[in-house]
Amino acid sequence: MTSRRHFLKVSGLSMAATALPFQPSFAAAKPVILLKSSWNDMNIGDIGHTPGTLRLLERYVPEAQVVLWHAAPRPVTEALVAKNFPKVKLVSGEFAPDKPDSPVMKAFNEANLYIHNSGMPMNYGLFSFEWNAPMGNLTPMLYCYERNIPFGLYGQSFDKFASPSDLIFRDVLNRAAFIYTRDKDSLNYLQENKFKPAVLEFGPDGCFGIDVRDEEKGLAYLKQTGLEAGKFLAVVIRTNTAPLDGHGKSSFLNPANPTPEQQAQNRDWMTKTGAVITNWVRKTGQQVLIAPESVKETKYGRTMLYATLPDDVKPRVVFRDTFWSADEAMSVYARAHTVFGMEPHSLIMALALGVPVIHARSIWHGRKGWMFRDIGLNEWLFDINTTSADTMNTTLMQIHQNYPKAKEKARMAMQVVADRQKASMQVVRKLVKLTS
Repeated sequence: MTSRRHFLKVSGLSMAATALPFQPSFAAAKPVILLKSSWNDMNIGDIGHTPGTLRLLERYVPEAQVVLWHAAPRPVTEALVAKNFPKVKLVSGEFAPDKPDSPVMKAFNEANLYIHNSGMPMNYGLFSFEWNAPMGNLTPMLYCYERNIPFGLYGQSFDKFASPSDLIFRDVLNRAAFIYTRDKDSLNYLQENKFKPAVLEFGPDGCFGIDVRDEEKGLAYLKQTGLEAGKFLAVVIRTNTAPLDGHGKSSFLNPANPTPEQQAQNRDWMTKTGAVITNWVRKTGQQVLIAPESVKETKYGRTMLYATLPDDVKPRVVFRDTFWSADEAMSVYARAHTVFGMEPHSLIMALALGVPVIHARSIWHGRKGWMFRDIGLNEWLFDINTTSADTMNTTLMQIHQNYPKAKEKARMAMQVVADRQKASMQVVRKLVKLTS
């Protein structure tokens, strides 16, 4: 069988002879894929990356033992994984090469392939100039390189490498066996900045692979609220507001003290979203569910959006004030007519279920806002900062009036996703076979 060193040479990633012996213990005679994922339990998008990519690995690389690495405990995600992926092994803790007997380091030293799952952590100077986070993501890749363990990045967005960070990012990421960008703007950005890993291609966010459901909770919620399957619009917002107590730190996107500009954005975004909700209720007579993608919107969605709706509209609107995991959300979104949202991952979940979506993105949130354009849904993508509510209402009514056509459009977009998933997973499978 082809050796790991031979693979790295033919991939242009050869190096000095420093490899450690590979002695698998997770599953005898099985190649091991180590997946770093699960960034947050307070956002269903950050939860959703994990089951999505795990399902793809299970489907396309069934011969591998997948080890999921959580840098910090993620009890919500871990419960979801245990329920739906019983064969997946979990390791949790810090990356600490000086502690070779820790579960995390044992997993690294037994891995045939290391994958950093979908997100946007490979940036410097986009939202902050804090260096520890990107270094924490790059260091495990250098460790893999020193030990001839192929590594790759799956479904990433790349927004900014402020000088001189580009020198470090380029040096490390050029050693990757693959980089799949979840939007083509990120792909172009890497190419323009002379990033040349072994494989550099467009590959959708891992969350597109999600198929987990909690039907018991989802159906119970629909019954409790009176939402009728196929006859409600789900609305997902985001606001420039602080995390709730105990649920994260202040940051550019979650400011403890929003600037006047951010406060103005909040008013503009909620005014337009409120107009969409009002138009939907008055023209279709159907209901609306205001659903949270992140914990904090269980508070601000009520005070900034629901509370401002007209009195004749409110009785047709359900506001969800408790957070949920991705599987319950999937069971509810599966019964939605359409999902309108500012955040992309609830929309990804809906689209994976065949439900039409409208993404009212903000350009402030980075290149990931182009994800739906790049799978053929440009007509359903808007910049909420520059687009009027009337324009978005027109598109929503077109979806409603030509629903079979909209469902087919959603299906075709997911076929684009499926084709890229298959191609990317074939690369993963070849890597695993070559290095086992």
